[in-house]
Formats: sequence, structure tokens, C-alpha cells
Amino acid sequence: MHKIYLYLFVFFIFLGVAVPGARAQKGTADSLHAFGSKIEQRAAEKYFSQPELPLFRYEGKTTIDDDESVKGNVLVVDGDLKIRGQIQGDVLALNGNVSVKNGAEVDGNITAINGTIRQSKESTISGNQLETHEQNLFSYKEWDDDSESLIDDYHSRHYGPYSTLPVHNVDESAILSFNRVQGLFIGYAIPKKITGKYTFLSVHGFGGYGFKEKAWRYEVGADRWLFNKTDYRFEVGAKIYDLTDTRDNWLLTSWENSLSAALLHRDYQDYYRRSGYEFHVSQNLSIFFKGTLAFRNDDYSSLQRNTNWSLFAKNRVFRENPAISEGNMRSLYGELYFDNRNNLKHPTSGWYAKLGLETSNSKLNSDFSFNQYQLELRRYQRLGRYERIDARVKLATSEGTVPLQKLYQLGGVGTLRGFSYKSVRGASGAFGGDRMLLANMEYNLSPKTFGFDFLFFDHLRYILFADAGSVWNRADVSEDNNWNAGFSQLKLTDIKSDIGLAISSRSGNTRLSIAKRTDTNVDAIVVIFRLSKPF
Repeated sequence: MHKIYLYLFVFFIFLGVAVPGARAQKGTADSLHAFGSKIEQRAAEKYFSQPELPLFRYEGKTTIDDDESVKGNVLVVDGDLKIRGQIQGDVLALNGNVSVKNGAEVDGNITAINGTIRQSKESTISGNQLETHEQNLFSYKEWDDDSESLIDDYHSRHYGPYSTLPVHNVDESAILSFNRVQGLFIGYAIPKKITGKYTFLSVHGFGGYGFKEKAWRYEVGADRWLFNKTDYRFEVGAKIYDLTDTRDNWLLTSWENSLSAALLHRDYQDYYRRSGYEFHVSQNLSIFFKGTLAFRNDDYSSLQRNTNWSLFAKNRVFRENPAISEGNMRSLYGELYFDNRNNLKHPTSGWYAKLGLETSNSKLNSDFSFNQYQLELRRYQRLGRYERIDARVKLATSEGTVPLQKLYQLGGVGTLRGFSYKSVRGASGAFGGDRMLLANMEYNLSPKTFGFDFLFFDHLRYILFADAGSVWNRADVSEDNNWNAGFSQLKLTDIKSDIGLAISSRSGNTRLSIAKRTDTNVDAIVVIFRLSKPF
């Protein structure tokens, strides 16, 4: 992909349609083991003079009202703290300001790291007040050696609505996207939130209009949770929707695809209409482990290409949007999800695992009959201060007759980077295959490992990567129709593979990669520019 991506990105920022900022929700924890980063733990150890007291940990903009009395130490992360009531313990604000209002009482010390403290005249603070910087938590050598990982681990740890961890608050945001089916799509979203001590219900969704599709699209949902909201939350919810949907968001993000389509005349996602409703329940089995069960009633229909406009590369033509298997699909979906990565956007250590099962059959009065199983494993492993290996394995199989929109394809962005887009589809499957194997590995190296600085290049990362995978149809190799059929016939020569090099920013979000297929010298080099990590 071309550097022209950057121009449109700046243009979107100018319009104010950037990814919205985040304010995290209020939450509590009962021990220092609940801290999300080394910075938090070091700050608590240094500035809480009575560590034996209970800990009340909040995220984002927080207010202790005049009718509240907190008996314990208070930690506020990534937000300002306003105190109107009473706190019997120390106060620590990390990346935020502290305001002590008239009538407030703090029986302890107040420390603001990367922030300020303001005390009203008619308030009482029995301890000391200190304004400092996070760098002062560490020795010079510690900060110099570990500053990158500390900053990355701390500043980017925000949690999405499907994480097992607390959901962050996202400000209401505009939606702007572009693709060959909808053309320009403009909408407005109210994201899912978990907020407040006594709030257990969230209403969320979005609505918008696709100008070339000439259709309104929406989703409205509500979720109600019980028990501890952070550790063992039990949640019930429902939603209704009418969507121009895609299964390709795991390949690249929607906004990356919008940039590609609007600027370069390349739309890397396929679309269909999905309308209906869903009921779901979920249970957090721990702060990192979650199970979900859902019933879905979806009407699927094909969509056509409605625009061929692009700002540049006007000689190109958008490919047609493929047809799908139309009909009413009633299905049960189950998922087990584990995630203890140290950072959800830019992980440098930890595990991610997801096991999913979907079943649809005549007993559910569905037009389709199939079972589908998916397993994804990721590992982010530090080898040293400036070295890391990222690895992903993704497996999928099925039983029955899988509808076209549920089949698998590999090749290109986000999968086998040395192959053309979605070129690996199975011997007899023009649309895709019902079985998939995919493995990706990246060796990530910082120039600092060599012990010297070289202009700005010491802020880049060098990545050596390898991809391997295959997609095929069970019916092509086996007469059995069960989930494990067709694997024993898979040969080593059926596995497609590539190797490559990439240069990326420190976070990995901006990267230029060059990949080469290992099976041929014809069209063997693929260059890809990305604005997000592949996994």
C-alpha cells in the first residue's frame, strides 16, 4: 500500500474524526496485585504510607461526592480527581489533577504524578502534598533501560467492550467510513460503558446512512450485569440490528480499509446485509477469563457494488462484491476467551486465546445446517530488553454445509503476506474453504540492542517474519462429514508459506513490509504498508 495513506489520515484528523479518546471506568481492587503496570505498583509502594489499608482504584475522571466517605487509600489512573467528601487514607493520582473542594477532608497525603493539586480554603488535608513526575519513581538507569516498555505497558492499557477486563468509557463519537458498497457512510455511535458504583445497565449502539447504498444502518443494544463488575461479572443482554456487515475486520481495520478504498481504489473487505436480533449471557470466570453464550436470528442477503469512485488511481475498478448464501440463520454461538496481555493495543508480553463454536440447524428452524469451530492462540514473548517474538496460530473447521459467508480465505493483508489478497481458497471453492490453518511469527528487534544510537533509526523496529497456512474443503479429500475429517489428508506441499522483513514504528502500528513467497519466483514480492499491527 502507498504512503498516500498518511495524507488521508491527516485529512481525517483535520475533520475531527479521529479515534475517540478514552476515559476509563471506576473500579475497585483489594490488593496491590491488581495494578495494571509497573508504574502503578511502584507509585503505590512509594507514596501510600499505610499500605495495609484497603485500596480503592478508579480509572478516568472521578468525583468523591460530599456524601461519600472512603476508608482506605485512593488511586486514580488517567483522569482528574475531585474530592468533595471524606477520605481516610492517602490519595494518589497518576496522570491527572487533584482538586480538594470546600468541606472536603483528607486524612493522609496527596500525591499527583504528572498532575497538579489545588486545595480550596475551607478544606482539610492532614498530610503532605506532592506534585511529581513518573520518571522520579525510578533510578536513572532503570528509567533509561525500561522507559519504552513502561510507557507502552501503562499508557495504552484501555479495555474494549468484549475484553474480560473493565470496559473503558469512550466519548460519543462520529463514524466516517468509505467502501465500494456503501460509498460514504456517516453515523453516530454510543459505545458500551461500565460506569459508576451503582450503575449496572448500559444502552449502546449506532446509526448512520450509506449514501451510495441509499440505506440506513443501525444497532441498538442493552446489557445488564450482576456481581463484581471487574472480576466475576455476570451479564445478560440483547440487541437488534440492520447491518452492512463483513467478516474481514480481523484482516485489517475498517478505517485502514476506508483509506485504501477512498485513496487507492482498493477495497480489501467483502460485505453482506445482516439484520435481526441477538440474546446473550456472559460470565467472567476471572479478570482474564470469560465465557459467552448467544442466540442469534439473522437474515442474510447479498449486496452489490454501488460506487467506483476513488480520489486517486482512477484507472482502477473496484472488484464486484461477491454473492453469499441468502436466508434466515438461527444459531447458537459459544465462546471462551482468555486475555492477560500487558497491553491490548501494543502487547509485548502475555497470552491471548479464543475458542468459538457456532451451530445452526433445522431444530432451531434455520435455513442452514452446520457446525463451525474456531481456535486462535497468540503469544507475545520478550527475549530480552530489546527483543521479542510475537506468534499467532488460527485454526478452523466445520461440519455440515457451510454458507458462503462463513467460509475461509487466506492471502495478503493480515494473513499470508507474500500472497495476493484472498488467493488461497481451496481446490474447489471459488469463494473459500471450510477448513483453515494459519500460523504467523514475528521476531521484533530494536536497534538499541547493538548498543549505539544512529540518528532517528534507534526509534524504529526491525521485524523478521514468516507466515504459513492453508485453506481447503473437506469434501475434496474425505467422504466423512465431521469436524476432524480432512486433516489427515493434508500434505506438507499443501501448506503455503512466505518470509519477509518489515520496518515499523515502536508501537508497530505503522509499518512497511516486504514479503516473498517460498514456492515460486513469479510475482514473488509483495509490499504492504499498514497503519495497525497485523495481530
